[in-house]
Amino acid sequence: MGARMTNPNRGRRGITLLEVLVAIGTAAVIFGIAMGILITTNQTANQGIAHESLLQQAEVAMRSIRSVIEATVWPDDVAGTSPSAPLVFTREGLGLFSSHQSAGAGLICRHEFVNAPGAGEKGTTRTAAQYNCYASGSVQKPASRLVGERFDSHIGFRYATQVGADLQPVWQENLPAGQRPRLIWVELILRDPARVKREGKVEEVRLTTAISL
Repeated sequence: MGARMTNPNRGRRGITLLEVLVAIGTAAVIFGIAMGILITTNQTANQGIAHESLLQQAEVAMRSIRSVIEATVWPDDVAGTSPSAPLVFTREGLGLFSSHQSAGAGLICRHEFVNAPGAGEKGTTRTAAQYNCYASGSVQKPASRLVGERFDSHIGFRYATQVGADLQPVWQENLPAGQRPRLIWVELILRDPARVKREGKVEEVRLTTAISL
């Protein structure tokens, strides 16, 4: 019998178009998942950086507010000065005299923290810190700055003049004229309207502290 010829390509088959399409589709899905993870990771990192920046600004602002309040000076306790501006202890504003940032002996400044409408979207606020300085009855040029720099901000106060039966401070949102607080509770909120989280909320930090006088 003659030798049988065998086809060396027998048993092999070419790659079909369907297999190519399946491979491309699988690769696209894997690539999409990888890109999604990368984008999510990048967004999370950016949100973390934005939150840290906002927190640092809030901490700087709160330290400044604490320094002013801790250096409170009651006008009638200082000889040679006669500031006429009233003290203000309300939920939305604080006005008092302090030796903080004074430029010389016998100089006190009236510091005022107030919430004002912001320049951004409706409903935003800017917390302004204003102060006038008095020396021997004269008044220096007033100065003003924003709390929290470029961020939307809101500041709130509560006051305690006594403790209750449970030895806890009795907080009030407004004090009548002539009454002096022993404790001032401060809440500072900073928001970055340029940073909106995935759930639609604006990036925000909230700090609170109680300051003894």
